[in-house]
Amino acid sequence: MRPLHSLPLLALVVACATGSAGRHGSGRDPGRAAELYAQACEAGDMKGCVVLGIQHESGDGVRADATRAASLYDRACQAEFASGCTNLGVLHLNGKGVAKDPARAAALLRKACDLSDARGCTLLAGQYELGDGVAKDLPRAAQLYALACDTGHVGGCSGLGLLHFRGNGVAKDPARAAQLFGKACDGGWAPGCSNLGVIYEEGAGVPADPARAAQLYEKGCAGGWALGCSNLGALYATGRGVPKDARRAMALVGRACDGGTARACTHLGVTLELGEDVPKDPSRAAGLYRKGCEGGDGRGCTNLGTLLRNGVGAPKDVPGAVAFFGKGCDAGDGRGCSALGLLYRRGDGVPKDVDRAAKLLERSCGAGYMEGCSNLGVLVANGEGVAKDPARAAQLYGRACDAGYAMGCANLGGVYRDGKGVAKDAAKAAVLYTKACEGGNAPACTNLGYFRESGEGGAQSAAEAVKLYDRACTGGDATGCTNLGLMCEKGRGIAKDVVRAAALYRKACDGGNARGCTNLGTLYQAGVVAK
Repeated sequence: MRPLHSLPLLALVVACATGSAGRHGSGRDPGRAAELYAQACEAGDMKGCVVLGIQHESGDGVRADATRAASLYDRACQAEFASGCTNLGVLHLNGKGVAKDPARAAALLRKACDLSDARGCTLLAGQYELGDGVAKDLPRAAQLYALACDTGHVGGCSGLGLLHFRGNGVAKDPARAAQLFGKACDGGWAPGCSNLGVIYEEGAGVPADPARAAQLYEKGCAGGWALGCSNLGALYATGRGVPKDARRAMALVGRACDGGTARACTHLGVTLELGEDVPKDPSRAAGLYRKGCEGGDGRGCTNLGTLLRNGVGAPKDVPGAVAFFGKGCDAGDGRGCSALGLLYRRGDGVPKDVDRAAKLLERSCGAGYMEGCSNLGVLVANGEGVAKDPARAAQLYGRACDAGYAMGCANLGGVYRDGKGVAKDAAKAAVLYTKACEGGNAPACTNLGYFRESGEGGAQSAAEAVKLYDRACTGGDATGCTNLGLMCEKGRGIAKDVVRAAALYRKACDGGNARGCTNLGTLYQAGVVAK
């Protein structure tokens, strides 16, 4: 699913500033305006204090001075001028010109909301939604978003729409969410347009309409909402709702990255690393991953760690990889936790520590990364860093398999084949190997081939075994190459072909399969193949 934005605090900060300062004409004189605002403020007009504060916050016509802006907002707030409280609350949320203090921000925004400033209500709702400076309270957040929406701040409509879309604090209702996003978009709230685009792209609460989604993303992007640019770029990359256009996609995702959407930087990095409709550029990908990581996107950290570990796009740097895997893990990317856990299991770039490996894989699995669950299952099955528990290992493999992770299915197949933690069941093992093989796990194809060759877990078929070994060998499993070589050498399920058998043994041997080396040596010893 395309990402919906959560509470747009930065977007709200911008709205606070531009919403109070008025429109800019071509003959504007912000310096003279500042003089007049200062005069008005000194004479007791609190609106003058607020707009002068906005100028000092942005450096428009006066020296940028967030501390001076905070003083002006505070003066207005103490005089019960609501937008002064809201703007001062925003400064405390961001630690700009004042100490970062979410609790103080909440108090100021509560005052602003009580004074009927709808923007303050929206921002306060966001704090209750996130539990930032106040106890998390989703129903209260919904009430405040609704109040803001009803009293004219369309950001509140968008926030309430998100709660309805997710079913957080209110009944899950995608159709209602679509209405609220539409109201926000019609009111000029760019994130609302982007969110409504997600609704139309996914067909949640409305008929799916990628072309309409593209229009809405375009509107959000044009309104300065970077995630709208990113989502529109994804449509151009795939040709959904718009003509496929790799260059346009790159430009839009790049714009989103430049606009501060960290995940867009990571996405652009993936495109360049893999060369998806553009020339490969792993060096530039590394820079984009770093930018995504610095912006808080855990996937960017993990991807950069992978490049550093492999020496792709940057000099090989295992300690650096360890650091970035850790950052990815701490940012909630389960793949980062899994990658770091495997390094600790092997002692690769870090001291070997199976206890820490197990904890990291627990985090990975808990974050929903199914490879982490499967890897944790291996540790649990062996009693590495955790109590040995074959039954729990089977559960972990099953969770990964049910989520579509092929190795989880392969591992679970082995459990049923051997009867470890579950009742032995060759037929069940064959089903799981089939699922894993079809999911791209080459060793599972080899195991299934052996089942077909021997008749274990199902009907015996040498010809079917040959197909499976061939698939495994092509997929990179050296054991599959050895087994296929044996079938060719003996003429089982396929015409006897010693020359091909030798080539397969050679491939298996080069791939690290010792039996392949032995079998190839036997052919040379017997003089069956030429040097």
